[in-house]
Amino acid sequence: MTLAACSPTTVGAECTTRDQCEPGQDCFPTPKGFCSKGCSEPGQTRECPSGTVCAVFYGTTPVCSQKCDSSSDCRDGFSCSLAATGSDFSACQPLAK
Repeated sequence: MTLAACSPTTVGAECTTRDQCEPGQDCFPTPKGFCSKGCSEPGQTRECPSGTVCAVFYGTTPVCSQKCDSSSDCRDGFSCSLAATGSDFSACQPLAK
C-alpha cells in the first residue's frame, strides 16, 4: 500500500476544515478558508510566525496574516491593507463579505 505524502500548509493556505492546516492552526471563515492562528495584539508580530503579523479580519477577528507591500502579494479575494490602526505593517486581509 502506498500512502500519499501530506504537503505542509502555511499561514494563509486555503482550507475547509481545521485538519487541513498545520498543528496549532485553525481554518478561519474567509473566501476559500484561511489557515492561521489567532492572536491578541493587532499590528504586532510577537505572537505570529515569521513573515506574518496580527491583523484584524472583518473588524472583529485577530489572526496572523502574511505581511505585504501591495495587493499583488496576496491571494485572490484578499487585499493588502494596514494590519491595525497605528501599525507599521500591512497584511493580506479578506475583501469585505
